[in-house]
Amino acid sequence: MPLRFLHCSDIHLLSLRGVGPHRFINKRLTGGVNLLLKRGKHHDEALFDRMVEHARALAVDRVVITGDLTNLALEQEFEHVVAKLEGVGLPITIIPGNHDAYTRGSMRTRRFEIMLGQYMDGERGAGDEAYYPFVQRFGEVALIGVSTAHASLPLYAVGTVGAAQLERLDEILARLDAEGLARVVLIHHPVMPGVAKRRHDLLDIDAFGQVIARRGAELILHGHEHVAIEGTIPGPREPVPVHGVSSGTNLSQHPGREAAFCVYRIEGRSIERDVHRWDGEDFRLVEGPSAAPAGAIG
Repeated sequence: MPLRFLHCSDIHLLSLRGVGPHRFINKRLTGGVNLLLKRGKHHDEALFDRMVEHARALAVDRVVITGDLTNLALEQEFEHVVAKLEGVGLPITIIPGNHDAYTRGSMRTRRFEIMLGQYMDGERGAGDEAYYPFVQRFGEVALIGVSTAHASLPLYAVGTVGAAQLERLDEILARLDAEGLARVVLIHHPVMPGVAKRRHDLLDIDAFGQVIARRGAELILHGHEHVAIEGTIPGPREPVPVHGVSSGTNLSQHPGREAAFCVYRIEGRSIERDVHRWDGEDFRLVEGPSAAPAGAIG
């Protein structure tokens, strides 16, 4: 039975209601300034609401969000995200991004996992240290959630997978391959060398690439750079496709940076993709097997 899901990323849902100024006496000071001067003006969560309407109309099986659901990893933001996700009306899979682990405090308290853990149910190792990767099975398809969330210095947006998680990912990919499942790896940071902006890198990108080169995957999905990215990295039998989607709430009209979502249909190891981009009024179908005719939903 095929799996159809909508992939989006970097939705940056914002709520600062009730947040006192003392919460900005750390890395959030630079992040807050960025919100006021840039991000808060360039992102609109009404686009996420419209995307959800499309997801329902397209009758996808689930919505997949590859990180950066928040901006500053504040409790108020997570409460807002929970309310939004509860209203989607479809099954949801998420992983964290760097903004969801914005400070050491948010990482130490595992705020993302505690408040949003219901959207990451699945097979995983024992203990908190083995929370990622998690595996969700849907017939002959497996979604594998990897975390690169990392509390970095101000003006940095780097990520790491880490040796322990890479070891578990290696074992998971080998086991699922032996079972004949189509393996879709969900990760926030780009995994193709040279595509991330300076200070936005996945710090152990080479080690991640070595796992994929040894074990393979059918598809890798990511976000982070707020731009459409497409390519491959080496696998054991053939190159592994890598698709990065732009921010789902970005008001930009620069080519490749428009808000977008993709709808994937995976049956066996066959993968089809439709790309939908924001044109200033609605998300339009612009690429894929169903791309003609394009147009808005009702």
